Amino acid sequence: MRRTAALVETWRAQGRVGALARPIDAEGLGPRSTEDALLVDATGRTAGALLGGVLNAEVAQAGRRLLGDAALGHVLMTAEVPFDDATAVGLTCGGFVHVLVQRLADIPVELWDEIAAGRPAALVSRIGDGRGTLVVRPGAPTLGSLGLSGLDTLAEAEAEPLLRHPGASSTRAVLGDVELVIEGWNPVPHLVIVGSARLAEALEHQAELLGWRASTVITAAESLAAVEQLTPADMVVVLEHQPAVATPVLAAALRRRVGYVGALGSRRTQAARRTALEREGLTAVELTGLHGPTGLDLGARTPAETAVSIVAEILAERSGREAKPLSRTSNRITA
Repeated sequence: MRRTAALVETWRAQGRVGALARPIDAEGLGPRSTEDALLVDATGRTAGALLGGVLNAEVAQAGRRLLGDAALGHVLMTAEVPFDDATAVGLTCGGFVHVLVQRLADIPVELWDEIAAGRPAALVSRIGDGRGTLVVRPGAPTLGSLGLSGLDTLAEAEAEPLLRHPGASSTRAVLGDVELVIEGWNPVPHLVIVGSARLAEALEHQAELLGWRASTVITAAESLAAVEQLTPADMVVVLEHQPAVATPVLAAALRRRVGYVGALGSRRTQAARRTALEREGLTAVELTGLHGPTGLDLGARTPAETAVSIVAEILAERSGREAKPLSRTSNRITA
């Protein structure tokens, strides 16, 4: 979304009035770019692209209609993408996509500053009966309003889980009679690996494949310094078994509410760790954030296979999914 933030900043500098369109939900289509967004001005000129450009013309019309009608608070549209059109732009299959189109003027400008700076932020939009928006930032006051202070507080609580998801994510929520669209954006997640081993190298390779940052640290001092820089979208995996390193690092990560905190080791080692963390003053609630032993039970044996199992658990946790074969679930395949 940082590319979109840069486009918005350019339009602001030029004094251009426009609307922003982006997908908030989809059925089918397969994996999509997190930079799917289109800016439209009153003349129909655009910047950016939706689904490789396949929806640009249709969405541009909706944007022009919104900008030309002051009574419209937003446009929420559903578009079908046929299989041939989808595969022509690199998608895996056809489907339907739900697109929200809003005036740029209705979105607090600070959202783009947060995204451009690489800081986590969420945008909550009131749809159906209003045009209020609220920007939620971890550890900072909210910006904007949905029209009611009580609604703002409830919406902030709904947005907080998305701030723990690396990358872009969105959901819908109904609070009373009000329907909300909640979108979260996070910088590239950072995986801190504590301890030197072949598994550390395998985890770094897995992170690289996913587009994550990864760094391996060894000593307690450098590990604690690395943890202090992490956000709820980041991850820590402790491979080191020495309590002098593992205990303070795990305690710091859990207190900081890092998005995923995992620790390698046998069940006996895990029990000893939990006892040590309790002695450090961690509460039962804080300890629920510890994933130990780290990883899913995939029958992994090699460092590469173990790295896959750890990353798979991270993905399942951030998506709020129970890790099962897709053939045995009824949830939508994409989050």
